[in-house]
Amino acid sequence: MAKVKIDMTEGKILPLLTRFALPTMATSIINQLFNTADTIVVGRWGGATPEAREIALSAVSACGPLVSMIITFFVGLSVGSGVLVSHAVGAKEEHSIKKTVHTSVTLATICGVLLGVLGFAFARPLLILMETPDAVLDQAVLYMRAYFAGIPAQLIYSYCSAMLQATGDSTRPLLFLSVSGVINVILNLVMVLGFGEGALGVGIATAVAQWVSCIMILIYMLRTNGFLKLQPRELMLDIPTLKDVLRLGVPAGIQNSMFAIGNLVMQVALNSFNSSIYVSGSSIASNVGAYTQFICGGFCTAAYVFVGQNTGAKNMPRIRECMKISTVTVSALAVGLNSILNLVSLPLLTLFAPNNPEVVEFARIKLIVNSSFYVMGHLEGIYGSAIRAMGKSTLPMIVSVVGICGVRVLWINTVFVWIRHPLTIFFAYGASWTITFIVQAIIYRRVQKKVGEQWEREKNAPDVAELAEANT
Repeated sequence: MAKVKIDMTEGKILPLLTRFALPTMATSIINQLFNTADTIVVGRWGGATPEAREIALSAVSACGPLVSMIITFFVGLSVGSGVLVSHAVGAKEEHSIKKTVHTSVTLATICGVLLGVLGFAFARPLLILMETPDAVLDQAVLYMRAYFAGIPAQLIYSYCSAMLQATGDSTRPLLFLSVSGVINVILNLVMVLGFGEGALGVGIATAVAQWVSCIMILIYMLRTNGFLKLQPRELMLDIPTLKDVLRLGVPAGIQNSMFAIGNLVMQVALNSFNSSIYVSGSSIASNVGAYTQFICGGFCTAAYVFVGQNTGAKNMPRIRECMKISTVTVSALAVGLNSILNLVSLPLLTLFAPNNPEVVEFARIKLIVNSSFYVMGHLEGIYGSAIRAMGKSTLPMIVSVVGICGVRVLWINTVFVWIRHPLTIFFAYGASWTITFIVQAIIYRRVQKKVGEQWEREKNAPDVAELAEANT
């Protein structure tokens, strides 16, 4: 079998997790840096007056939850591809990887084209449905349409990147995103400063960057001689493989969508105040807070790949030890990083809106509230991903639908109705993360026990061939 970039079925666990997590962290952070650059560019130079710049920033911010809700289901399907590849790596089944690669790229292409066309066509009615403030609606529509021109590329890249990571290769996704991100920043400056396009310019730059990363990862897969080699003649939907991808990926996609729907409900609640200050401040706080989430998220992804490979190898003791180490490491990182973040939050937030102290103060308050519960969100992610990596994708989906989306919708329709204040909205994050983590942890314990017992029975079962030989 072709060489695996990082084989997690043997060796010391923490060094393996760290080795995989560092490039993953860097990839997420660099990607977020480029998103931050988008926000800074449009917030500082997206208009001739402070009011125009605030409108441009709010237009980009208003699209975030809606775009996330639409695309996260399809990106979530890539989880199915990643799980299948990681299991095949652990079991040393190269032929299974080949089928997964070609089926996944075909699926991503079909979904990406359909989603791009529909998103472009229905941008305005969807934004109106979200109660987007009238002052920012036109620019938000332009940004969203430009963004959806890059959706096919984004989905193809997501599927290919998930499969690369499943083999233990977290370095190449870092390289590809770094190159496309630099192009994104350059185009942002050209489109906004050079052509004065505001939100539209940022959307165009983002779409072009997505196509660049897509093309780079496809070129790599076309040229590699490893088991992820892409051969255009073999692009097809292998039905048995497609069923497995959907069996594992659809629940993950639904889970992602529920997260997005829960966020969308809160965005609509925030929009109900009809204040661009609240919309901009909320987006800025999320942008800054994402950095600590991505650092911890690197270990979450590493644990997911680790559990997937060792599920293929049927090595439960390593899975248990991995979860213990990951829980302690992520908890310590989350507490330490969030403490530092809150200490330096004011100068960081001021970068986005230097001439608007009201936006900065609102962002600071949201950041303090949300970051207090980040550790619960990370732990929920670790345990939910571990369950999914063991091939049980439906359970974490159900928990997330109820615990994340359900709690947030209930909160907005009860607590927010009683106490109609923007701050009330933000506490819904902490409540939903905490409840969901507790339930995911309980289910994980039961799943790993059940799967471990099943492996023991298979291990101790008499070999059919040996029995036949003994009877002759």
